[in-house]
Amino acid sequence: MTGTMTRTRRDASGFALTAGVVGAAANVLLILFFASGEAWRDVPGPLAWTGPVNDVLVALQFAALVPVAIALGTRAAVVGLTAMTGVVVLQSLLLAEVLEFETQVWWVSGCFGFVFAWVLLVSRRLPRTVRRCGTVVGAGYVAGALLVWGALGLPSESPAQYAVGGLGLVLGAIGWLGLPVWSLLLARGSRR
Repeated sequence: MTGTMTRTRRDASGFALTAGVVGAAANVLLILFFASGEAWRDVPGPLAWTGPVNDVLVALQFAALVPVAIALGTRAAVVGLTAMTGVVVLQSLLLAEVLEFETQVWWVSGCFGFVFAWVLLVSRRLPRTVRRCGTVVGAGYVAGALLVWGALGLPSESPAQYAVGGLGLVLGAIGWLGLPVWSLLLARGSRR
């Protein structure tokens, strides 16, 4: 059984590597999309392409995580697999213009929360470096998402809303930007 599990994990390392590389590329495009102001333009500018390409890469990143979740085989895998599949479907519906961004973003953010909770849970069984990274990534995103949701219930444009929401965005960004790092560390550890 141990030999089979090790081989299965090793086989999934290519998918973890793919998720890490594709996720890092998606993050670069997301940063460009927001830093260039494209996210707030009424008329598309020269970097408008970074948004849709980021959406494609996010779908690919989460699709590549599916075999990783299967290989790691924990009880939390069902939740992770369902959420990963949800991300892929929702991103595809957005790209096909079946769903508007304003609708899709709430559903996909919920799926992200479950994926990051899965990362947090599954990382407890992994080697120390991957475990530590997974703890920061999973806890950062989940805590950040909860703070942002909580900030929505505070008085609009109040200092408390900005403080709680801002902290949530920082923690969430740490988790989001760290997910490809976690995938790459997992791929490296699985090949040994």
